[in-house]
Amino acid sequence: MNRHSVNYYQLQVSIRRAAEHLIAKKKKNSIQHVLQAIEMEKLTDYTCNPEYLQEYNRLMCRQEKFLKEVLNVNRASSIVNLEGVGDVEVIHLKNYQNLVLTQAFDLKARLIAYWKIVLRRLIDVIALHLMLNINELVNVDLQKEICNELLSSSGGGVERLLEESPSISGKRQKLSRSVTVLKESKETVSNIMDRIGNYGDN
Repeated sequence: MNRHSVNYYQLQVSIRRAAEHLIAKKKKNSIQHVLQAIEMEKLTDYTCNPEYLQEYNRLMCRQEKFLKEVLNVNRASSIVNLEGVGDVEVIHLKNYQNLVLTQAFDLKARLIAYWKIVLRRLIDVIALHLMLNINELVNVDLQKEICNELLSSSGGGVERLLEESPSISGKRQKLSRSVTVLKESKETVSNIMDRIGNYGDN
């Protein structure tokens, strides 16, 4: 657009202003969309993704081994490695009964499995939203915004496009002076030719 409007400074100003306004509006919409997606995740813990159950079952298969390590009184280290999760600090867990530890492990396994789904879902939703917004911005909204900017009374409208920029005005004045000089030169040459013709006749 800049390349095609290089000779129209006022149009470039309107295009730039329209683009900045539209981009700011799209940024605001995107922020609102992300906040809404996060609120949805906070409100309802739901997924139909089969990977949730697979991850949950995989973690639950390690529950018995993990709890034995936690409750082992002869264990010197305060860290237990849980496959798929990493190192877990367990010294504070020794004070709890087996039932509480079982419930806590179950809850943590659900959270770990669900969080992976949530992260993937947020990334996908936000990426898809951004691609849709960029596509709409370029193919639909930008043209409308430029037209609104050009036709609005606050933006100066089409009348501003008809105003000459200082550089164009300077070029026009130079051309006018050149045309005036050429006309004078033509008259001078015509007078000289007439005199030559009259001199030849005599």
